[in-house]
Amino acid sequence: MAKFYVVWKGRKSGIYTDWNSCKAQVDGFAGARYKSFKTEAEAKAAFGSAPTSAGKGATVSSKVVKKPAKLNEAQIKCQMVDAPLAIFCDGACDPNPGKAGTGIAVYQFGKLTECWYGLYNPNGTNNTAELLGLHYALKMVQLAQGDEPALIYSDSSYSINAVTQWAKGWKAKGWKRGGNEPVKNLEIIQPLYELYLEVADRVVIRHVAGHAGIEGNELADRMSVVAVTEREPQLKQYQHPLDIDAILALARG
Repeated sequence: MAKFYVVWKGRKSGIYTDWNSCKAQVDGFAGARYKSFKTEAEAKAAFGSAPTSAGKGATVSSKVVKKPAKLNEAQIKCQMVDAPLAIFCDGACDPNPGKAGTGIAVYQFGKLTECWYGLYNPNGTNNTAELLGLHYALKMVQLAQGDEPALIYSDSSYSINAVTQWAKGWKAKGWKRGGNEPVKNLEIIQPLYELYLEVADRVVIRHVAGHAGIEGNELADRMSVVAVTEREPQLKQYQHPLDIDAILALARG
């Protein structure tokens, strides 16, 4: 069934007739606001009365919206209300390198539904823990039902850039960096990139500030510490009550 995507805040605001065109406007754009509608009439009513142009990916407006300030908690919660799936992933390592673990917090329509922890590595790094968090977040998107795009939030610029920007060039060079240097953490990045390509049209990955009071990020952080404390090698669902205040009171990374 065809859908119409309204972008209120993005690189270009307007109404888009396919998800990939919409995603190009909102992916990585801090404070992006968008939503899908079943009919063109609903989309036009939500956005305005300007007529649409014909053709896939056409927009009703080419107005360029200035990039807003970095996402805060209120903006993220606003985005998540309409999202069937939003995932926060994080990693912890102490010392770095040293004992590393990964944490994930899952929301559905803005409500916390699951927390996960694990992937303990006694000889890991903060980067490997963050990369693994992004990998398993993408795996959750892969397994999710429905065609609405999922949101993934991470405070690791390295992980996000590695999979969304750098990996394509590294792969073209035989998984080498500039100067023919080998890519670090390739054993994680290579399968992570392949998974990203598989689900790229169903996900928006966004960077958030770490330890800035953003609930989902803070919960994922606490889970990563639980992973290290319990030395859990698998990714395991948190079985205690999802009492947000109680989880936030746990040790932080």
